[in-house]
Amino acid sequence: MGKSVNFAAVLTVWKKELIDHLRDRRTVLMVFMLSVLMGPLLLVGLSYFISNVEEKAEKKEVFIVDVSNAPPLANFLARQDFTVKDPKPDFRDLIKEGKHDAVLVVSPEFAEKFATGSAEVELVYDDTRQNASAQSIGVLRQVLRAFNSEVTAQRLMARGVSPGIVRVVEVRNTNLGTPAQRAAALMFIIPWMALFAGISGCTSVAIDMTAGERERGSLEPLLLNPIDRLSIVLGKWAAVATYAVTIVVLILAGFAVTLVLIPLPKLASLISLSAMQYVSFAALLFPFAPAIGALQMLIATYGRSFKEAQTYVSYLIFVFSFVPVIAQFSQLKDADWQLLVPMLGQMMVLNRVLRGETLGMIYFVVPLIVCAVIATVSIFLLNKLLQKEKIIFGRS
Repeated sequence: MGKSVNFAAVLTVWKKELIDHLRDRRTVLMVFMLSVLMGPLLLVGLSYFISNVEEKAEKKEVFIVDVSNAPPLANFLARQDFTVKDPKPDFRDLIKEGKHDAVLVVSPEFAEKFATGSAEVELVYDDTRQNASAQSIGVLRQVLRAFNSEVTAQRLMARGVSPGIVRVVEVRNTNLGTPAQRAAALMFIIPWMALFAGISGCTSVAIDMTAGERERGSLEPLLLNPIDRLSIVLGKWAAVATYAVTIVVLILAGFAVTLVLIPLPKLASLISLSAMQYVSFAALLFPFAPAIGALQMLIATYGRSFKEAQTYVSYLIFVFSFVPVIAQFSQLKDADWQLLVPMLGQMMVLNRVLRGETLGMIYFVVPLIVCAVIATVSIFLLNKLLQKEKIIFGRS
């Protein structure tokens, strides 16, 4: 390692690497185009999903077998403006395949048992099928609870007993969640995709500048130049960082343009990002993407070929990608310690930004320091690796 960094040499290496990789116009165009289109495609898909869910909710349709066996239930559904539909004959098999909504089966003895006490109905569903309408299960259960409450109240009043006697505690619902906070529960995929793109967008560049040059044998003549190794490493990393930040900018621009120019009424009612929220996104993503790029360069250097390095880096991407997903589905509560965990800390803060919460500077400074440490350590170790003959000349 040289005693000091030659910034002119760093700039020269940076320009050289950028020009070299910009020559591969097809790859560059593909990466940049996908970055631009990611926002529109994601938001349009979310809008379609929300519209589909709301459309099903507005239809108020339920599938019931032999509803004529339960006149009180049929009357209740009619008063609630529900449409009762007959399921397909093979609905049980279709439900197992995830191709049919939940079905309520009314037995022939329902009327007789209902008149003398309580009757039983069968709710048929498969909760392991994600493509089946989980909403239909909840609707049928809610309908049955409401029907039970109404019948119980009527029977108590018929016997001169106040219905309030079975309601020991009255619940008054006070929802403190704002529309933005409710939307954030669904929109967690937006920061996740932005972070994932920041990781994967510069992967090919990071690998090509390290393992790729090692495989082609072009790393040796580069290191023979009268430039200290640290300046070369910093120049390469600066080129990777430029790609990473450019991709983040394109992704954020894609989100912004989509929300402003493309009419998505269902989505617009849930999410509207302000200029300050975009600034917060940038403050977290701009340091994160280059830091992970430096880590990818370090890992890729151990690969003797582009393909081998790609395998190593893919494990890193896998870990980073699934950390926030696991946290999301395990319902991990927000905690300050998460700021120290790359990807997880950024995900937590981005979600809180989407919720419209006011955050202190610590939520941006700590992730920035963590990213700086990752980049510094990665560059330091990479510089050390390039001092070893095994790394420079070992291609087999």
